[in-house]
Amino acid sequence: MGSTSERFAALSIGDIVANPELTRTFIMDAPETVDVPPAPSDREATLVVLTGTRMGLVHTLRDATCELGRSPECQIQLDDDGISRKHARITMRNGHPEIEDLRSTNGTYVDGHRVSTSFRLQEGSRVRMGGLTMKFAWQDKDALRAHQHMYDMSVRDGLTGLFNRRYFDERLESEHAFAVRHRSALAVLLCDIDHFKKVNDDHGHQAGDAVLRAVATELRERVRTEDVVARFGGEELAVIARGVDVNGTRAFAERLRSIVAALRIEVDGTIIPVTVSIGVAHSHAGPTCHRPEGLVASADTALYAAKRAGRNRALLAESVGKYSVQGEFEEVATPRMPRERAQTAPQRVSERPASNKSVAEARIRRIQ
Repeated sequence: MGSTSERFAALSIGDIVANPELTRTFIMDAPETVDVPPAPSDREATLVVLTGTRMGLVHTLRDATCELGRSPECQIQLDDDGISRKHARITMRNGHPEIEDLRSTNGTYVDGHRVSTSFRLQEGSRVRMGGLTMKFAWQDKDALRAHQHMYDMSVRDGLTGLFNRRYFDERLESEHAFAVRHRSALAVLLCDIDHFKKVNDDHGHQAGDAVLRAVATELRERVRTEDVVARFGGEELAVIARGVDVNGTRAFAERLRSIVAALRIEVDGTIIPVTVSIGVAHSHAGPTCHRPEGLVASADTALYAAKRAGRNRALLAESVGKYSVQGEFEEVATPRMPRERAQTAPQRVSERPASNKSVAEARIRRIQ
């Protein structure tokens, strides 16, 4: 019979003889300049982020003069608390980029040296501003596309196109640090699609995916540029909103809820109604959250309260141990969370009623 290796070898040769296509090599046209590096005119000056929440992001220096800083007026906006509103400027002179500091608070450093006058950037130069480090590089179009693709894969959810959970956690940590340092407002909204399992069971998982994508698109288009919308997990979406007071955040959550409720999502000729329940936590409502996980846990508790109160509503966490429904308060225990979350004391939740149900119908019962 022969050894096992001999039998496999005979089988492989037989397959090749039976199928001549396996022996063919496809002929491709090779580019004439395959071994020639691209000319400088074919490359673009870039800064690649090496640290922070946007690690891997590529900033392209397309303008003759480009300002960098936290201000929205800057051509390259850098989101780091240690960076000044207008921190530095890069100017192209005779095809070479030169960087200068704009009297920033913490200074601009290139390869460890503080920039005092205009300084020319070289291939591979490390630029540090605040807590952010970037690398200067000349890149051709193929390299730029590859960098952008890799960055998107690292921070985006493949189904919805929203930011993923890892990006959400990293961004929330930096936003929370900024809010604590400057005593500014920060809110977390957790949005859960109501009866999502029933959508999958009744219409199939493709319909469920369509519903999830539609809701994600609405949320992404309705928030501000500086807000973050992410897929938190499963049918849960999350929003980080900064610089909005408590009443404004409450109104914002209610607006998102009503927008989703008005959606008409059609799948294979069937209209699928969809609503969301929203739990909101705000840095200026109730006790101070010393960790960003505290905001998430409070928003999660408010979300559970919204679910138990009838769904299709937005509830705001306000203080420890109580929930408010239509002006009446009652003590509740901490709800049991199916997901692994940071455990923080629940907060009171206040609600502006979404319907004319009586207090008795809407009141949240004690969770056993």
